[in-house]
Amino acid sequence: MKKKVLIVFKYPRGNWNKPVINKFSNYYDTEHLYISDYSNKNFTEVVNDINDLIKSKSIEIAVFDVDYFKFINFFFIESINCKKKILITGDDFELHEINSISASACDLVLSHCPFSVLKYREKGYQAHTIDYETGIVNKNVPPKKEIDVLFFGNITPGRKELLNYIVSEGVALKNIGYEKDTHGVAEEELTKLVSNSKIVLNLSKSRTTSVKSFASENIYKYYYQFKGRIIIAGLNGALCVSEYSPGQELLFQNNEIPTFFTKEQCVKILKELLSNEKLLLEHTKKFTLRSQELFEDKKSFEPIYNLIENIKSQKVKLIKIPYWYLRISAKQIILRNMKLFNLISSISQFKVIFKIIRGSNLPIKLLIISETILNILWYSFALTLKPKK
Repeated sequence: MKKKVLIVFKYPRGNWNKPVINKFSNYYDTEHLYISDYSNKNFTEVVNDINDLIKSKSIEIAVFDVDYFKFINFFFIESINCKKKILITGDDFELHEINSISASACDLVLSHCPFSVLKYREKGYQAHTIDYETGIVNKNVPPKKEIDVLFFGNITPGRKELLNYIVSEGVALKNIGYEKDTHGVAEEELTKLVSNSKIVLNLSKSRTTSVKSFASENIYKYYYQFKGRIIIAGLNGALCVSEYSPGQELLFQNNEIPTFFTKEQCVKILKELLSNEKLLLEHTKKFTLRSQELFEDKKSFEPIYNLIENIKSQKVKLIKIPYWYLRISAKQIILRNMKLFNLISSISQFKVIFKIIRGSNLPIKLLIISETILNILWYSFALTLKPKK
């Protein structure tokens, strides 16, 4: 009989949730839930409901989807009663400061980026890569491809400038990217387009206006992020030409993925490959074979399964939890289901706040308690009066 896993997601998001569920389901009896479904419950009630579910179904392993959702923090994860706990992250390039503290409540970290895996290991965590794309090798790649270069994904001003430059230099680019308030093509259609493309273009600069820093000011405009576009290309028989990222540098060697830094380098690589069919085929074969070795579901998840089954009982012990993290956590706990009509329920969460600050010095305790009181007074009115969408 398979062991049981519960995946705690933030909210339904098919292109992210489904591949994760499928990967775990190959090895475990997998269940999942969405925190967004507990909209009318406070922090303690959510924790109790999840613990009841874990107990009733004899679940041994809990997986926590943490990115951009501060509610699933160290204190939440620590309150969940499960034998083994796993943190999963896809955007650790931006959230490593906060995620690495939350991870101290877990036994294992699974990150999309191999570079972030090394950063966790540097701190003493057990960590491994996991990809969030559908890890199925496409066997129906057309022998004659109609699209020279394909780009898909969000179009930022910086990406738009590069894409326009490529077109102005005479490269046949099919751009199915989308702007801020729109969405890309459906997964099935995207698969067909990628498999019918000679080259997929990957732009790896992170697309936010600045990279978040929780402990200080935001000072970096972007990071070079490992992108799932590389995986999609390789599993669907297309070559990927990619902007540099340290993550792909760790996975691919010996020119297995043509890489550029500047728009001029990008155009030079594209023109060279498209003008030399033999060279293009050589690169495509090398890249797709390596991609299948790395990202096909069964192959990529087997080492993760072995890690989970043989987890060493050692968690990273922090010297202390910093003030900025305590502030964020206290605010998320107290704001859960905050409305004027359930003010008493929200105030009851003070016992959780007292618990998380009990090891702090007096000034920090006073600051967090004062801010929590102000948050209760302000948000109980603001969130009650906020118009429903």
